[in-house]
Amino acid sequence: MSPVPRRGAWMVCFTSSWRTDVPEARASAGQEPETGSARRRTRVRRQRRPLPRAWRVVVFMLVVGVSGGAGAAAGVAHAFRNLPPVEDLQRYVPFETTVVLDAYGGVLAKVHGEENRTVVPLGEVPPLVRQAVIAAEDVRFYRHPGVDLRGIARALIKDLAGGRAEEGASTLTQQLAKNLFLSSSRTIARKLADAWLAVKIERRYSKDQILELYLNQVYWGHNAYGIEAASQTYFGRSVSTVGLAEGALLAGLLSEPERASPYRRLKRALQHQRTVLRKMVAAGFVTQAQATAAAAQALPIPPEPPRKREALKAPYFTSYLLDDLKDRFGAEYLEKGGLRVSTTLNPDWQAKAEALVREALEKHGKANRFSQTALVAIEPRTGAIRAMVGGADWSRSQFNRVVQAHRQPGSSFKPVLYLTAFAQGMSPGTIFSDEPRTWTGGDGKPWTPLNYGGDRYGALPLRRALEISNNVIAVKLIDRVGVRKVVETARRLGFRSDIQPNMSLALGTSEVTPLELVAAFATFAADGQFVPPQSWTRLTDRGGTVLQRRVPRTIQVMPPAPVRVLNDVLQGVILRGTGYAGRIARPAAGKTGTTSDHRDAWFVGYTPDLATLVWVGNDDNSTMSGGTTGGEVCAPLWARFMEHALRSASPSAFVPPGGPKPASGSATVSAEVRAQRLRKVVRTETATAAMPLRKAATPRPAVTPPPVRHPMPQAPLSMPERPESGGMDEESR
Repeated sequence: MSPVPRRGAWMVCFTSSWRTDVPEARASAGQEPETGSARRRTRVRRQRRPLPRAWRVVVFMLVVGVSGGAGAAAGVAHAFRNLPPVEDLQRYVPFETTVVLDAYGGVLAKVHGEENRTVVPLGEVPPLVRQAVIAAEDVRFYRHPGVDLRGIARALIKDLAGGRAEEGASTLTQQLAKNLFLSSSRTIARKLADAWLAVKIERRYSKDQILELYLNQVYWGHNAYGIEAASQTYFGRSVSTVGLAEGALLAGLLSEPERASPYRRLKRALQHQRTVLRKMVAAGFVTQAQATAAAAQALPIPPEPPRKREALKAPYFTSYLLDDLKDRFGAEYLEKGGLRVSTTLNPDWQAKAEALVREALEKHGKANRFSQTALVAIEPRTGAIRAMVGGADWSRSQFNRVVQAHRQPGSSFKPVLYLTAFAQGMSPGTIFSDEPRTWTGGDGKPWTPLNYGGDRYGALPLRRALEISNNVIAVKLIDRVGVRKVVETARRLGFRSDIQPNMSLALGTSEVTPLELVAAFATFAADGQFVPPQSWTRLTDRGGTVLQRRVPRTIQVMPPAPVRVLNDVLQGVILRGTGYAGRIARPAAGKTGTTSDHRDAWFVGYTPDLATLVWVGNDDNSTMSGGTTGGEVCAPLWARFMEHALRSASPSAFVPPGGPKPASGSATVSAEVRAQRLRKVVRTETATAAMPLRKAATPRPAVTPPPVRHPMPQAPLSMPERPESGGMDEESR
């Protein structure tokens, strides 16, 4: 037989035989011998039988295996070149939740972005909880070098027996490496990479360090990252208080954080819990009796998971604070920086304020036709906001009326006018007549202001005029001292709203925010020293380092002498004037305010230690009932709040006119001196009250244009439109 031609030799592998064209074969068949070219054409046309199928499969698998192995090797080599150094773990700082605290360290809010996390040291995690996680995820954690070959073999056997992937073989260290450095793709290259990183991590860090990183990094469902956030999410308390039953439930969630959530599938979560308990028994971590008792224990799971921004305590105050911090530091830093914010809020006073607001709405809201109430309390010497209620119900409206609503203050603005007069040398005994007078308004129309109810009293000293909130004398007073001077005083006292320089300013027609108004009255209490209101005092990082500390910034905006005269006069408003319903068992000063058509009612009062404002009204600027005045509705609420807030503090007296500059803490004055000052104030006010009052026989009606109503927008956290000013102030006697 002739040898096979070399050019077609490779085809032997794919045929079962080769028919040679030898001359003897053709001669025996009676055929003529073929030429060389004819023999080549015959070979091309010849039919060939293929190799058996099994051989072709083997050859195909070899080719694919070699190609795939080469590609995988190239991919792994590329991946390994780009692996981060494990030394970066020393500088690893995870995103962490910011915690807002009240003045006594209680939690007001926890603020976070996608990752709700609170890092805790391993020592705060109970041993049983750690063992539950180890039993569920990596029972040989303390015995392998980062990759568990025995676990891989066990998982492979189980998967082959079941016909599908049923059990993973990644160690805790591999999972940590994947979460911190790699993607979640299921590829051979990624598996090899996390195994390689796990071995390197194990060589550099102790087992306890790795476990602490893992417990603070892993995801537990519902935006909870780390075991502390998981414990707070599912049980409402710190992980340090968690027992075996809760720990086994948490460990069982790691395989299916969302699908096995007790908020969605409690039965599935409990099945995972029992599986973890069985594994703990098998590992020798607990006894069977302990596991049985834990499985039978009822778990105190809240009815619903927390939202991204958890339910806020003192929501109007906390929201105001968070908006301020976001403006200063940015939302991302606030949500991820793990800050600790110490605030000025007194939780006891805040709870009392919220209760009084609810009570006032329930008792008087419907009858007096008002739907909203606001209260804010400030410490005069520090500017610290101690309580803030910005509306009736945070869940229905997040509009904070303390800082966002601009309303006409009515007669509660008159102390600014009187302070200007006292600073110009007038005294509480200066006499003015309340004989009506007509002025020409800015629109060229005549304007004749009248007192509440049209009453007339004739000649009155300024002290008594302010006590009964005489409107005619207030307008005559602003005409004498100058409108521009009153606007200048208002600016010194911290008003930043648009103060219109017109005659009706004497009756409080320019709109201001409640926070601006109470800050001005706090300046009166602080002897003319203005301190900007502040909601937080200290900002620390996750390690406890103080990043920023706020020190009260005190500015002497008015001379003490006229302020002390004003304080002396405003005490008479409570003792025998329109604020009589606001009397409390200590020296106090204040002023009522009720705007035209009873659209707003106010009482702003203060002691040397605390200034508080109460407002009632409607968001749509609609009219309340005729009996809804600052003296009848707001003053009693103010008195109840002040009595509660100052119940444990000794009474402090105001510095009398002509007295020395007070010490930094007025509470240091002896009880005897305070009593003497109080008796002196009472004698002075009683003598003034004995002055006769005269009324005109036929009061003239007020000539005031009807106010324009502008409803507030209902969208939360939006600034309302400001209604036009121009209404006459009305005040209860």
